[in-house]
Amino acid sequence: MKKPETALVEKIIDRLKAEGGFWVKIHGGPMQQAGIPDIIGCYHKRFVGIEVKVGDNKPSKLQKIVLDELLQAGSRCGVAYTLSQALGIRDGDENWGEQRQNFS
Repeated sequence: MKKPETALVEKIIDRLKAEGGFWVKIHGGPMQQAGIPDIIGCYHKRFVGIEVKVGDNKPSKLQKIVLDELLQAGSRCGVAYTLSQALGIRDGDENWGEQRQNFS
């Protein structure tokens, strides 16, 4: 049985790919910079980073730093607990700048 976060990531990736753009699931490892969002992509000429969480899980300190850096660089980024939130991040309806206060 898949972990809940894995199932949600797959659901989000499937929908994002079906609606266009370029999307990749990031699999963290020892040779990769830590804190990179679970899903990164490009949609309508805009870089997008989506950190996927389930339940009461919150982004780590390092993940928040990376999301801050992505936001400052002009990307669309944020934390998604649902497919709807992930689509909102992609479309610019939700963003880390507004979400950050919920994760202090």
